[in-house]
Amino acid sequence: MLWGSICMEPHLDELPNSQMNLMRVGALHARDVHALCNDVAAMIFPTAVTPPTEAMISAVTNKLVALVADIEAQLTVEETAAPSGMPQTWALLAKSGFLRERDLVDFVLARVAEDRLEQKLNGSTAQLPAKLLDHPDPNVADAAQSLLAADSLHRRARRFSHQALRPELLHQLCWRIVAALEITQGQRNAGVIANARSLLTEYDEGRTAAAAARKIVHFLEDDRREELMDPGFAGVHLFTAYLANKLAIEQDHILHLVDIHSSMPFAVMLRALGWNAEQAMAVIYLFKGYALTPRDIAMFNSDFEHLQPDDALAEVQKWAQLRTQFLLNAPMDGA
Repeated sequence: MLWGSICMEPHLDELPNSQMNLMRVGALHARDVHALCNDVAAMIFPTAVTPPTEAMISAVTNKLVALVADIEAQLTVEETAAPSGMPQTWALLAKSGFLRERDLVDFVLARVAEDRLEQKLNGSTAQLPAKLLDHPDPNVADAAQSLLAADSLHRRARRFSHQALRPELLHQLCWRIVAALEITQGQRNAGVIANARSLLTEYDEGRTAAAAARKIVHFLEDDRREELMDPGFAGVHLFTAYLANKLAIEQDHILHLVDIHSSMPFAVMLRALGWNAEQAMAVIYLFKGYALTPRDIAMFNSDFEHLQPDDALAEVQKWAQLRTQFLLNAPMDGA
């Protein structure tokens, strides 16, 4: 990966030694997700010099294929998949470079991270969304229903994966597929254009899992907020929405940071919330388990409670600013 190209922020050198180790390692690995975004895209379209794992490449490719196939199926009346099983617009979209743009690859990597984290919680089924269905506040009850629907097998099936896209990504991908269909078929198709407009009109961002979780976190009463702090009880969506609300960073960014191989960025985020070591390690272990390295555990034990929550929060918010700058840059060239 591109770890060597990631540099530390100057202000970290000004921190006391008791805080600097955790912050420095957290900052280093927090920037890994940007390198991963570049490497995955470069591996698929075309090949990267230092590739990510085969499992990651496969997962990202499968999700991209599913997104294109889902939208293509909504836009065309008849089954138009190529004999290989790939969407007929896939080759054109890949060649154009659109499928390598930072925001799309970042979104897909977040969905891969989301799947991996949910698998790690399989032993403890999220109970909170169902318990909120009869909440006296209709905003919470409605959002809980939307969250359960978005997480259901029906909505997550291959035909519906595009409904998790952010509005701007759905709009871009939809019209790129329309254009690719016109090139492939050699003519404009009024039916395809009408279907695209219908698809975009019917889309409701409020019914996505992320938006529903944010709504619940916003309206849930204060005396129940502790329930959001237990990912095994609340589920990945509500837990990450709670962190996003408290730390002022995006849910997808949190998914990246929790799923990454190092536990240090996650530890810094939890310290920014003011959690003690016992609380934090219980949640870190829930997601990391036996993947925790002796080095991570030793650093956590020696540095976690020496780190001041205000310093941790300032560092996490700096990560959020760097992520925004990263996503606003030009499309990736695979370098």
